[in-house]
Amino acid sequence: MSLSFLSECKEKVLNRIDALLPDSNKIVSSMRYSALAESKCIRAGLIFASGNLNKKISNAALIDMAASIELMHTYSLIHDDLPSMDNDNMRRGQASNHIKFNEATAILTGDALQALAYETIVLSPEINQEQKIASIKVLSNACGHKGMILGQQYDLDAENNEYNDIKKIHELKTGKLIQVAMTMPHLGDEKQKNELMVLKGVGGDLGLAFQIMDDVLEISSDSSTLGKSNQSDLVNKKLTYVSAYGKKESIDQAHALSRACIAKLEECFDETEVMNLVGLARFMVERKN
Repeated sequence: MSLSFLSECKEKVLNRIDALLPDSNKIVSSMRYSALAESKCIRAGLIFASGNLNKKISNAALIDMAASIELMHTYSLIHDDLPSMDNDNMRRGQASNHIKFNEATAILTGDALQALAYETIVLSPEINQEQKIASIKVLSNACGHKGMILGQQYDLDAENNEYNDIKKIHELKTGKLIQVAMTMPHLGDEKQKNELMVLKGVGGDLGLAFQIMDDVLEISSDSSTLGKSNQSDLVNKKLTYVSAYGKKESIDQAHALSRACIAKLEECFDETEVMNLVGLARFMVERKN
Protein backbone atom coordinates (compact mmCIF):
# COMPACT_ATOMS: atom_id res chain seq x y z
CA MET A 1 0.00 0.00 0.00
CA SER A 2 1.27 3.44 -0.86
CA LEU A 3 0.50 6.30 1.48
CA SER A 4 -1.29 7.90 -1.46
CA PHE A 5 -3.96 5.18 -1.20
CA LEU A 6 -4.73 6.09 2.41
CA SER A 7 -4.61 9.77 1.51
CA GLU A 8 -7.14 9.25 -1.28
CA CYS A 9 -9.43 7.30 1.06
CA LYS A 10 -9.22 10.06 3.64
CA GLU A 11 -10.03 12.76 1.08
CA LYS A 12 -13.14 10.89 -0.12
CA VAL A 13 -14.41 10.33 3.41
CA LEU A 14 -13.74 13.83 4.73
CA ASN A 15 -15.46 15.31 1.67
CA ARG A 16 -18.48 13.11 2.39
CA ILE A 17 -18.57 14.06 6.07
CA ASP A 18 -18.23 17.72 5.08
CA ALA A 19 -21.30 17.33 2.85
CA LEU A 20 -23.23 15.55 5.60
CA LEU A 21 -22.58 18.37 8.06
CA PRO A 22 -23.36 21.80 6.60
CA ASP A 23 -22.34 24.24 9.34
CA SER A 24 -25.60 25.60 10.75
CA ASN A 25 -25.46 25.64 14.56
CA LYS A 26 -23.22 25.02 17.57
CA ILE A 27 -23.68 21.24 17.68
CA VAL A 28 -22.87 20.88 13.97
CA SER A 29 -19.82 23.11 14.41
CA SER A 30 -18.68 20.86 17.23
CA MET A 31 -19.30 17.72 15.13
CA ARG A 32 -17.28 19.19 12.25
CA TYR A 33 -14.48 20.24 14.60
CA SER A 34 -13.79 16.65 15.63
CA ALA A 35 -14.94 14.66 12.59
CA LEU A 36 -12.97 16.76 10.08
CA ALA A 37 -9.81 17.05 12.21
CA GLU A 38 -6.55 15.63 10.86
CA SER A 39 -6.55 11.86 11.29
CA LYS A 40 -5.12 8.70 9.73
CA CYS A 41 -8.56 7.35 8.67
CA ILE A 42 -7.21 3.79 8.87
CA ARG A 43 -10.68 2.34 9.38
CA ALA A 44 -11.89 4.08 6.24
CA GLY A 45 -8.85 2.74 4.41
CA LEU A 46 -9.76 -0.78 5.49
CA ILE A 47 -13.29 -0.32 4.11
CA PHE A 48 -11.93 0.64 0.69
CA ALA A 49 -9.17 -1.97 0.65
CA SER A 50 -11.56 -4.74 1.68
CA GLY A 51 -14.23 -3.42 -0.66
CA ASN A 52 -11.85 -3.88 -3.59
CA LEU A 53 -12.38 -7.62 -3.17
CA ASN A 54 -16.11 -7.28 -3.85
CA LYS A 55 -16.71 -6.49 -7.52
CA LYS A 56 -20.40 -5.83 -6.97
CA ILE A 57 -20.18 -2.92 -4.57
CA SER A 58 -19.92 0.68 -5.81
CA ASN A 59 -17.34 3.25 -4.80
CA ALA A 60 -20.15 5.51 -3.57
CA ALA A 61 -21.39 2.74 -1.25
CA LEU A 62 -17.87 2.30 0.13
CA ILE A 63 -17.63 6.05 0.75
CA ASP A 64 -20.83 6.01 2.82
CA MET A 65 -19.68 2.94 4.76
CA ALA A 66 -16.29 4.51 5.42
CA ALA A 67 -17.86 7.80 6.51
CA SER A 68 -20.11 5.89 8.91
CA ILE A 69 -17.16 4.06 10.44
CA GLU A 70 -15.16 7.26 10.90
CA LEU A 71 -18.13 9.10 12.44
CA MET A 72 -18.58 6.25 14.92
CA HIS A 73 -14.88 6.23 15.75
CA THR A 74 -14.84 10.00 16.28
CA TYR A 75 -17.78 9.77 18.68
CA SER A 76 -15.88 7.19 20.74
CA LEU A 77 -12.81 9.43 20.93
CA ILE A 78 -14.80 12.45 22.11
CA HIS A 79 -16.38 10.45 24.91
CA ASP A 80 -13.08 8.75 25.75
CA ASP A 81 -11.47 12.17 26.32
CA LEU A 82 -14.16 13.43 28.73
CA PRO A 83 -13.11 14.35 32.29
CA SER A 84 -15.18 11.46 33.66
CA MET A 85 -13.36 9.02 31.37
CA ASP A 86 -9.68 9.54 30.44
CA ASN A 87 -9.67 13.33 30.98
CA ASP A 88 -7.48 14.07 27.96
CA ASN A 89 -7.06 17.64 26.73
CA MET A 90 -5.62 16.91 23.29
CA ARG A 91 -6.82 14.81 20.36
CA ARG A 92 -5.74 14.71 16.71
CA GLY A 93 -3.32 17.55 17.25
CA GLN A 94 -5.87 19.98 18.65
CA ALA A 95 -7.79 20.66 21.86
CA SER A 96 -10.19 17.86 22.80
CA ASN A 97 -13.82 18.60 22.01
CA HIS A 98 -14.78 19.30 25.63
CA ILE A 99 -11.90 21.77 25.92
CA LYS A 100 -12.80 23.59 22.68
CA PHE A 101 -16.51 23.72 23.50
CA ASN A 102 -17.62 22.37 26.90
CA GLU A 103 -18.28 19.01 28.50
CA ALA A 104 -22.04 18.98 27.91
CA THR A 105 -21.63 19.93 24.25
CA ALA A 106 -18.98 17.24 23.83
CA ILE A 107 -21.36 14.60 25.18
CA LEU A 108 -24.11 15.78 22.83
CA THR A 109 -21.64 15.87 19.94
CA GLY A 110 -20.63 12.28 20.50
CA ASP A 111 -24.28 11.25 20.66
CA ALA A 112 -25.03 13.11 17.44
CA LEU A 113 -22.07 11.59 15.59
CA GLN A 114 -23.16 8.10 16.62
CA ALA A 115 -26.67 8.75 15.29
CA LEU A 116 -25.28 10.21 12.06
CA ALA A 117 -23.13 7.11 11.55
CA TYR A 118 -26.25 4.94 11.41
CA GLU A 119 -28.19 7.50 9.38
CA THR A 120 -25.44 7.63 6.76
CA ILE A 121 -25.86 3.93 6.06
CA VAL A 122 -29.67 3.93 6.25
CA LEU A 123 -30.08 6.84 3.81
CA SER A 124 -27.37 5.79 1.36
CA PRO A 125 -28.88 5.24 -2.12
CA GLU A 126 -25.90 3.05 -3.04
CA ILE A 127 -26.25 0.44 -0.28
CA ASN A 128 -29.00 -2.13 -0.84
CA GLN A 129 -31.53 -3.15 1.80
CA GLU A 130 -29.81 -6.41 2.73
CA GLN A 131 -26.48 -4.63 3.13
CA LYS A 132 -28.08 -1.88 5.23
CA ILE A 133 -29.71 -4.30 7.66
CA ALA A 134 -26.55 -6.40 8.00
CA SER A 135 -24.33 -3.32 8.35
CA ILE A 136 -26.44 -1.72 11.08
CA LYS A 137 -26.56 -5.05 12.90
CA VAL A 138 -22.79 -5.58 13.00
CA LEU A 139 -22.01 -1.92 13.68
CA SER A 140 -24.41 -1.68 16.62
CA ASN A 141 -23.15 -5.00 17.99
CA ALA A 142 -19.51 -3.91 17.69
CA CYS A 143 -20.11 -0.57 19.41
CA GLY A 144 -22.70 -1.52 22.01
CA HIS A 145 -22.83 -3.32 25.33
CA LYS A 146 -21.23 -6.46 23.88
CA GLY A 147 -18.45 -4.59 22.09
CA MET A 148 -16.73 -1.23 22.36
CA ILE A 149 -18.77 0.04 25.32
CA LEU A 150 -18.05 -3.13 27.29
CA GLY A 151 -14.36 -2.76 26.43
CA GLN A 152 -14.42 0.81 27.71
CA GLN A 153 -16.03 -0.33 30.97
CA TYR A 154 -13.41 -3.06 31.42
CA ASP A 155 -10.76 -0.43 30.69
CA LEU A 156 -12.11 1.75 33.48
CA ASP A 157 -12.43 -1.23 35.83
CA ALA A 158 -8.79 -2.13 35.18
CA GLU A 159 -7.72 1.26 36.58
CA ASN A 160 -9.06 0.06 39.94
CA ASN A 161 -7.58 -3.44 39.57
CA GLU A 162 -11.09 -4.85 39.07
CA TYR A 163 -10.31 -6.37 35.66
CA ASN A 164 -7.04 -7.70 34.25
CA ASP A 165 -7.62 -9.21 30.77
CA ILE A 166 -5.82 -6.67 28.57
CA LYS A 167 -6.31 -8.78 25.43
CA LYS A 168 -10.08 -8.76 25.92
CA ILE A 169 -10.10 -5.01 26.57
CA HIS A 170 -8.31 -4.32 23.29
CA GLU A 171 -10.37 -6.83 21.31
CA LEU A 172 -13.58 -5.16 22.45
CA LYS A 173 -12.59 -1.50 22.67
CA THR A 174 -10.62 -1.30 19.42
CA GLY A 175 -10.70 -4.60 17.56
CA LYS A 176 -14.47 -4.84 17.09
CA LEU A 177 -14.78 -1.66 15.02
CA ILE A 178 -11.73 -2.52 12.92
CA GLN A 179 -13.28 -5.94 12.32
CA VAL A 180 -16.45 -4.23 11.04
CA ALA A 181 -14.37 -2.07 8.69
CA MET A 182 -12.94 -5.24 7.18
CA THR A 183 -16.26 -7.04 6.79
CA MET A 184 -18.92 -4.41 6.04
CA PRO A 185 -18.36 -4.31 2.25
CA HIS A 186 -19.16 -8.05 2.10
CA LEU A 187 -22.30 -8.17 4.24
CA GLY A 188 -25.75 -9.04 2.92
CA ASP A 189 -24.49 -11.35 0.17
CA GLU A 190 -24.57 -15.10 0.69
CA LYS A 191 -21.89 -15.57 -1.97
CA GLN A 192 -19.44 -13.58 0.15
CA LYS A 193 -19.58 -16.00 3.11
CA ASN A 194 -16.10 -17.48 2.67
CA GLU A 195 -14.49 -14.07 2.19
CA LEU A 196 -16.39 -12.79 5.20
CA MET A 197 -15.07 -15.51 7.50
CA VAL A 198 -11.46 -14.81 6.51
CA LEU A 199 -11.80 -11.03 6.76
CA LYS A 200 -13.54 -11.23 10.13
CA GLY A 201 -10.69 -13.26 11.59
CA VAL A 202 -8.04 -11.03 10.07
CA GLY A 203 -9.89 -7.90 11.20
CA GLY A 204 -9.99 -9.04 14.81
CA ASP A 205 -6.28 -9.81 14.86
CA LEU A 206 -5.35 -6.56 13.11
CA GLY A 207 -7.43 -4.60 15.59
CA LEU A 208 -5.52 -6.18 18.45
CA ALA A 209 -2.17 -5.52 16.76
CA PHE A 210 -3.15 -1.90 16.12
CA GLN A 211 -4.05 -1.26 19.76
CA ILE A 212 -0.95 -3.00 21.06
CA MET A 213 1.14 -0.58 18.99
CA ASP A 214 -0.91 2.32 20.37
CA ASP A 215 0.20 1.21 23.84
CA VAL A 216 3.81 1.06 22.67
CA LEU A 217 3.70 4.46 20.95
CA GLU A 218 2.23 6.14 24.02
CA ILE A 219 5.38 5.39 26.00
CA SER A 220 7.91 5.80 23.19
CA SER A 221 6.71 8.88 21.31
CA ASP A 222 5.89 12.49 22.20
CA SER A 223 2.52 14.23 22.33
CA SER A 224 3.24 16.37 19.29
CA THR A 225 3.94 13.33 17.11
CA LEU A 226 1.00 11.37 18.51
CA GLY A 227 -1.45 14.25 18.27
CA LYS A 228 -2.64 13.34 21.77
CA SER A 229 -1.21 13.09 25.27
CA ASN A 230 1.59 10.57 25.69
CA GLN A 231 1.04 10.51 29.44
CA SER A 232 -2.63 9.51 29.54
CA ASP A 233 -2.12 5.80 30.22
CA LEU A 234 0.43 6.53 32.92
CA VAL A 235 -1.64 9.23 34.64
CA ASN A 236 -4.80 7.11 34.57
CA LYS A 237 -2.93 3.98 35.69
CA LYS A 238 -4.18 2.12 32.63
CA LEU A 239 -3.66 -1.57 32.09
CA THR A 240 -1.80 -1.77 28.78
CA TYR A 241 0.09 -4.40 26.83
CA VAL A 242 3.32 -2.65 27.78
CA SER A 243 2.48 -2.67 31.50
CA ALA A 244 1.48 -6.34 31.25
CA TYR A 245 4.17 -7.72 28.92
CA GLY A 246 6.86 -5.07 28.50
CA LYS A 247 7.72 -3.01 25.44
CA LYS A 248 9.73 -5.60 23.48
CA GLU A 249 7.23 -8.42 23.95
CA SER A 250 4.37 -6.08 23.00
CA ILE A 251 6.11 -5.06 19.76
CA ASP A 252 6.89 -8.70 18.98
CA GLN A 253 3.26 -9.72 19.52
CA ALA A 254 1.92 -6.90 17.34
CA HIS A 255 4.27 -7.73 14.46
CA ALA A 256 3.55 -11.46 14.78
CA LEU A 257 -0.18 -10.75 14.49
CA SER A 258 0.40 -8.53 11.46
CA ARG A 259 2.55 -11.17 9.71
CA ALA A 260 -0.06 -13.86 10.36
CA CYS A 261 -2.79 -11.62 8.93
CA ILE A 262 -0.74 -10.91 5.82
CA ALA A 263 -0.06 -14.61 5.30
CA LYS A 264 -3.78 -15.37 5.60
CA LEU A 265 -4.74 -12.65 3.15
CA GLU A 266 -2.17 -13.74 0.58
CA GLU A 267 -3.24 -17.36 0.98
CA CYS A 268 -6.95 -16.67 0.46
CA PHE A 269 -7.07 -13.85 -2.08
CA ASP A 270 -5.43 -12.77 -5.33
CA GLU A 271 -2.18 -11.01 -4.48
CA THR A 272 -2.88 -7.93 -6.63
CA GLU A 273 -6.41 -7.47 -5.25
CA VAL A 274 -5.29 -7.73 -1.63
CA MET A 275 -2.24 -5.48 -2.03
CA ASN A 276 -3.73 -2.48 -0.20
CA LEU A 277 -5.00 -4.63 2.68
CA VAL A 278 -1.55 -6.15 3.06
CA GLY A 279 -0.02 -2.68 3.03
CA LEU A 280 -2.42 -1.51 5.72
CA ALA A 281 -1.64 -4.57 7.84
CA ARG A 282 2.02 -3.55 7.76
CA PHE A 283 1.34 0.14 8.29
CA MET A 284 -0.80 -0.51 11.36
CA VAL A 285 2.21 -1.87 13.27
CA GLU A 286 4.97 0.22 11.64
CA ARG A 287 3.34 3.67 12.02
CA LYS A 288 4.83 6.41 14.18
CA ASN A 289 1.56 7.86 15.47
